[in-house]
Amino acid sequence: MRQVWNRGDIPGSGMMFEAGSDADVRSHLATLPLVKAGMMDIAAVVPLQPYPGFGPKR
Repeated sequence: MRQVWNRGDIPGSGMMFEAGSDADVRSHLATLPLVKAGMMDIAAVVPLQPYPGFGPKR
């Protein structure tokens, strides 16, 4: 896990992971105590790609 943010629009949080796959993220999330206790739901896992706008010109 790299970062955790509070959502500004609704109650909840967002977590940023660096992982090789969606399955790696879900596997790690399953180990969290609140998930194990049924007190935390995972609404979505959204893959991100680097933004090319600030990189070298092609």
